[in-house]
Amino acid sequence: MQVSTLLSLMGNLSLGNDNITKEERTIFLQYLNLAHLELYQVTANFNQDLLVQVTLANHVDSNQVQLPETPYLVNHVYDLTHQRQLRRISLSDAITKDPAFTANGIPTQYFVQRDILEFIPTQTAVTSINLWYVPQPIPLTEQTLEEDIPYPLAYHPVLVDGALYYLFCEEGGFKNLQKAQDAQRRWEVGQTRLLAYLYNSSGAVFSTFSSV
Repeated sequence: MQVSTLLSLMGNLSLGNDNITKEERTIFLQYLNLAHLELYQVTANFNQDLLVQVTLANHVDSNQVQLPETPYLVNHVYDLTHQRQLRRISLSDAITKDPAFTANGIPTQYFVQRDILEFIPTQTAVTSINLWYVPQPIPLTEQTLEEDIPYPLAYHPVLVDGALYYLFCEEGGFKNLQKAQDAQRRWEVGQTRLLAYLYNSSGAVFSTFSSV
């Protein structure tokens, strides 16, 4: 479903009217994005369709690799130069291990700060890496196409249930406790079913994801 269709569905389920005003569509879109961001948090670890692959390298005499964006999750870093997988380490652990970052040699680990990846131990030569990551969620707009909504088509209505839950809890003119409870139940069931679908279709558990 396109986002515009989801907004019309929200109008029908909340107001009993498909012909909602521009102002109402703006309000509905805000709640739809609240549901989208929450659903992204819950499912990103398991949603293989979100994974992006890039090949990058540091510059000579630099230990930093500039990532194309700040990732939401880092899944896998492989050192192409030395043909080995790198293990993530936290910056605090890296500082504890080598406070002045004076050690050098073939990289075995890495840490990430925003859109910068750095090697452990420190590199002075060019090192090429293969990086798999999940990008940050992109807010939905009314022009967002069906294929750009980062969830399987069968689960697009789950976004509507989440948005309606937030809508019916609002103190404004839409507050309705019974409808909020019904939407919350559908929202929670929908999230569970989507997680089960992504888990079963992935073929693996992404326990190696790293939040950044």
